[in-house]
Amino acid sequence: MPTAIYILALAAFVVGTQSYVFSGLLADLARDLGVTVSSAGQLVAVFAIASALASPLVVSALSRFERKKVLIASLAGVSAINLVTAFLPVFEGFLAARVLVAIVSAGVMPMAGSIGASLVPAERQGQALGMILSGLTIAFIVGVPFGTVIGSAFGWRATFVFAAVVALAVIPAIAFLVPSSAADKAPPKSDWSVVKKPIVLLALFLISSSFIAAYPIIAYLGPIITASTSLEGAGIGAMQSAIGFGSIGGLVVGSRLADRRAFLPNMRIMYLVFAVVLGVWSVVFLTGTSNSWFTIAVVALVILLTSATLIAPSPAIEKALVQADPRQSALTLALNTSVIYLGQGIGAGIGGLVVGSVGFAALGYFGAGIALVAVTTAAVVKIDQRGSDHAD
Repeated sequence: MPTAIYILALAAFVVGTQSYVFSGLLADLARDLGVTVSSAGQLVAVFAIASALASPLVVSALSRFERKKVLIASLAGVSAINLVTAFLPVFEGFLAARVLVAIVSAGVMPMAGSIGASLVPAERQGQALGMILSGLTIAFIVGVPFGTVIGSAFGWRATFVFAAVVALAVIPAIAFLVPSSAADKAPPKSDWSVVKKPIVLLALFLISSSFIAAYPIIAYLGPIITASTSLEGAGIGAMQSAIGFGSIGGLVVGSRLADRRAFLPNMRIMYLVFAVVLGVWSVVFLTGTSNSWFTIAVVALVILLTSATLIAPSPAIEKALVQADPRQSALTLALNTSVIYLGQGIGAGIGGLVVGSVGFAALGYFGAGIALVAVTTAAVVKIDQRGSDHAD
């Protein structure tokens, strides 16, 4: 695998870290800013929805610029905005800052994936895209938990300073170690007709379903961990790391399957397993709160399995989007980013409503139902198994 692929994974690490670095200290943030925890959780929803709207528009608008330069400029903007965010005095300011950083960071993952896919042959694109995505998972192992530890020691505002430093540190590596391709010197204009292709529509539907199903839980993971295990602060950070470990496992399996098996059979089995795992969450909630090692281990295992089954389909989905039209890979991957964030925003928003009206116990059942809709869709839809745009 080219060295540049690993460097591009660092860009994904920045995105994952800065997106959720404050989530483990949501209760502290809410208390200091004078809002409820469910309201504070909407910082995740606002960021996700703004990213969903911005990603394809930003990539389309910037398609005439070299992808590497767009990537570097985006990371510089992410660093600056997070630094300013750390010193904002009111909740409304945080909402505005999350919208702004969502717009600025909207091109990071599409550009990284598009560059990475162009650096390897088609038969290795699943693994290359999976490696880049691993940066997001490592963010949950290292970035987000470390941010929680820093926030516990120096105050939750320090988590945003940490995110700013991480973004700034990655820029030199991309500048010097990621090559600029000849195609990048004259990139094609965005062609939105690619969205009409059946494989693109199906892939985008499936990935959005994943995040709508999982994010009612993930957006409120800090409070959920406390409610289930009584853990707080650094304990929450340690539990959050299970997301990263599970995601790495999911990416390893998903990347290999993406390059070895047909698209639809992969999707059917992956989403069925995902539905079962999400259903287990409601069983965990119904057992009540306990700080025993057994309960902590069970919750950590369910977090791990949730993240693994959430992420496993991603390499195959991204590979299908790239191969639908390689010339428009930045746009299709931007649409992928868009529907992921849209799914996160919808999921987090629904999560707030469910938690406020019913409680944590209903979240797992809701997620399992959405995942079963994805299974059913993958079972009844027929698309060329090579990932082309021809429906059977």
